[in-house]
Amino acid sequence: MATVLILEDEEYILEFIKLLVKKHPLVDKVIAVNNSQSAVTAAKDYWPQVALLDIELGPDDSFNGIQTAKMIAQVSPDTVCAFLTGYGRYALDAYSAHPYDYVLKPIQKEKLADLLTEIISKKKRRSEYKVALKTKKGMVFLNPYSIACIEKKGGKTSIHTDQKSYETNCNLNELESRLPEELVRVHNSYIINLARVLTLKPTSSRSYEVTFDNCAAIAYMNRKKYEEYKHRLAPGANLPR
Repeated sequence: MATVLILEDEEYILEFIKLLVKKHPLVDKVIAVNNSQSAVTAAKDYWPQVALLDIELGPDDSFNGIQTAKMIAQVSPDTVCAFLTGYGRYALDAYSAHPYDYVLKPIQKEKLADLLTEIISKKKRRSEYKVALKTKKGMVFLNPYSIACIEKKGGKTSIHTDQKSYETNCNLNELESRLPEELVRVHNSYIINLARVLTLKPTSSRSYEVTFDNCAAIAYMNRKKYEEYKHRLAPGANLPR
């Protein structure tokens, strides 16, 4: 079951979408707000699985839905955002926030229901996904999305996750081939999870120091790889200017 956050400044539309979402069989909690600040606060407090965000908010709001999605990514990185809007001209701008989908108003209830089913089912499969990795203490089964980075240092390869780090004898090429596309080789000595990147800072060695959300590990990305992958980094990441 999922928690869904709705941001819509028009009260009657907000109530209409809230009613539709409440009827969805995979949703057990709906949080409906009418301004960007409340949306970010709710995302921080409840970590919703899905956020449905209107793009064009009222004149009293300091941010639009695209900017709000980027702020939500900073406080609730696992929340999947989709935009609900009557303004087709925002389509290209919206993709800078890496939305899952983009739905034009007037909202069709079947399309909204199908979208929620797709997102929630995909997140469930992702949370249950495990890969078997041989470590120096035996075989472990890890959700690969919990991995922030993998580091090769000397003769040791370390897998850094939310909870702990593991040492393995597997080489980086072998590990990369077994992991989902979010985990990529960005340096001779590092594989990183693009969706978990928090900050990148330039170093004197023509590379970037990378930090991650909810993990103390530090990795490095070479500049060529940064240019290749920067469009796939988490929308809340603090990128170099």
